[in-house]
Amino acid sequence: MSWVPDIPIELPDGRLVCSTHGLQTDRLDPIRHMEVSRGSGLALPKVFVPPPSATPQSLFSAGIGRNAHPPVTRFIRVDDPKSFLICTDGACLGNGQVEPKAGWTSVFGPLEQNTNASVNERLEHQGPLGGFGNPTNNRAELRAIISALRYRNWASKGFTTLVLATDSEYVVKGATE
Repeated sequence: MSWVPDIPIELPDGRLVCSTHGLQTDRLDPIRHMEVSRGSGLALPKVFVPPPSATPQSLFSAGIGRNAHPPVTRFIRVDDPKSFLICTDGACLGNGQVEPKAGWTSVFGPLEQNTNASVNERLEHQGPLGGFGNPTNNRAELRAIISALRYRNWASKGFTTLVLATDSEYVVKGATE
């Protein structure tokens, strides 16, 4: 059976969420409070290719990072405690049409009581580097990745490798080719 993407729905407050899960979590977007800078080109992303029989659960289990203060559960690689998984997604209602609406999310760990395991937001018309653009699916997918990378100083939390899970071929090819 092949994977079929979920259809986003719009909540009364204008946020877009997964229609199956209706995920609603932290609205804090730290990217708006960070100094904006362009990358140095020193980090060279590559495609993560798991073994054919592997599942995300067999490769990444819920665990607490070595330098996590306060302790926060993440999806940590079972054979490498310095590597963890972040799931990202973006969606756009009316992509390429008049008045499109888009949103994005980054999921950093399993849902737990009294903790925020994800961040999600409506896609801005102005991007993080100041450019303006209409909401599109590709922009929403990219914004989710930017959020995941900038949400925390992951190295200070003890992580040296981030595995970003996305269903966007546009993002994967743009980052690795």
